[in-house]
Amino acid sequence: VFPLGRASTQVAAVTERQRIQHLLRRTGFGYSAPELEEYVRLGLEGAVERLLHPEQVDDAAADAAIEPVLAVFAGDPADDEIRRQQRQALFQAWYLRLLLTRRPLLERMTYFWHDHFATAISKVGNPLLMQQQNERLRGHALGAFPALLLAVARDPAMLIYLDNRSNTRSAPNENYARELLELHTVGEGNGYTEQDVKEAARALTGWRLQEGVAVFRAQQHDAGKKTILGQTAAFDDRSLVTLLASHPATARHIADKLVRFFVRPDSDAALVDRVAAEFTATGGEIRSLLRTILLSDAFYGSAAYRSLVKAPVELVVGARRALGAISDGRAEGDVSRRLGQLLLDPPNPAGWPGGPAWLSASSMLARANYVAELTMLRNRRAADVPALLRAHGATGSAAQAVDFVLDLLVGGDVPDGTRAILVEHIGGAHHFNFDQAARDGSLHGMVYLALSMPLYQVI
Repeated sequence: VFPLGRASTQVAAVTERQRIQHLLRRTGFGYSAPELEEYVRLGLEGAVERLLHPEQVDDAAADAAIEPVLAVFAGDPADDEIRRQQRQALFQAWYLRLLLTRRPLLERMTYFWHDHFATAISKVGNPLLMQQQNERLRGHALGAFPALLLAVARDPAMLIYLDNRSNTRSAPNENYARELLELHTVGEGNGYTEQDVKEAARALTGWRLQEGVAVFRAQQHDAGKKTILGQTAAFDDRSLVTLLASHPATARHIADKLVRFFVRPDSDAALVDRVAAEFTATGGEIRSLLRTILLSDAFYGSAAYRSLVKAPVELVVGARRALGAISDGRAEGDVSRRLGQLLLDPPNPAGWPGGPAWLSASSMLARANYVAELTMLRNRRAADVPALLRAHGATGSAAQAVDFVLDLLVGGDVPDGTRAILVEHIGGAHHFNFDQAARDGSLHGMVYLALSMPLYQVI
C-alpha cells in the first residue's frame, strides 16, 4: 500500500529550514507552503516565539468561518433535530478550526489536553457541554497548569464523564478522584495509595449540574479533615488541586508526557528533568515548559527526528492544509474515524493509545484510500494539484515539480531512488509537459505517491 521510500534517510534535522519544518510538523496539524515560508523568514527562535504567543496572530478568518457552525448551539437541545445538528456542529467546528487556524500550537495543545483530560461525547451525550469544554481547554492551553486543572475539575462534561456529579458526602464516588491522581497529576505508581484516592474523593464532593452549569452544594460536601499525600487539612476541590499541582511527581509526570508527545515516544530523561524543574520554578506555566522543549537540542536530535507516528487527525488535516484543499470540516470527522480516531470521542479516560497502535492493515488501507480521494482527478473535494504548483512556480520541469512537493510534504529528505520514481511518473527529464501532466492526472498521481510514502506517516 505504501510503496515508496524508507521511514527516514537522515538522522536529524540539519539545516535551519529542516529544523523549522520539523518544528511545524510537531507543533501543528500540517502547514501550507506560504505558512512554511512565513516561519522560515522568522528564523528558528522567532518561529518558536510566534508559536508560543498565538494571541499575537490574527485568527479572525478562522473565527468567522466557525461562527455560523456554532450558531446551532443557541437552539433548544430538547428538539431531536436540533440535538442532531449540534452533534454534527461539535465535530465540524473543531475540524474546521484545525484546517483554518493560524495558531497551530494553540490547537496542538488543545488536542494534547483533550487527550490528557480525556472526555467522550459517547458518554457525556450533550454536544454543548463538550463544545464548552473544548473552548475551556483552548482558553487554558498555554497558561498555568493549576488553573487548567481546577477548570477541568469543575467542567460540566468532566463532571458527567467521570461521575463526580454524583459524588456526595453520604455516597462518595471515587471515579474522578482516581483518574485525577492516576492520569491527570502525580501518575500511576508515583506514591499515592488507595486511601489517598478515598480522601481525594471526599474533597471533591458537592458539585452538581443544574441546567448544564456546575454548581456547588455545600450541604453535600464533606467539610471534614482529610489526609492526602501526607498532608492533613479540610481539603475541598481548590485546595486539593493546589496540593496536587505543586507535587514533585506531578511536575515530572506532566514533563514526561509532554516530552513523549513532542519529542520522542520513549522520552528523554535529561530533558524531562529540565522540564520538570521549569514546572516547579514557574508554578506550572505551560508556555515556559514548551519553550524549554522546543528550543532544546533533544527536540531536533537524531532520536527525535521522524520518531512519532501521525495520528489520523494529523494525516487528514495535515494533507488538506499542505495541498490547499480546505473543506468545510463536515466530512473530516468521519474520515479520521475510519482511520481509527474521532476527536471528542476518545476510547477511555486514558485517551488514545497512539504510536504504532495507529498503524494496522486496515488503517493503512484506509490511509491510502483517503489520500487517493484527496488526489483524485476531477473530484470536487480533492486538491487542485496543478493550481498549487502554478501558484508556487513549480511548473518548469518534472524535477522542479517533484522537489516542491517533497519539500512541502516531507522536508525533502527522501532517497534518490524515490525522487527518481516520482520524476519519471510525470514524464521525466525529457518528456515532461506540465499542461499534459495536469490533464492526464499524472501530477495528481505523483502527489498521491508522495502522500503514500512511509515517510509521510511519521512526523
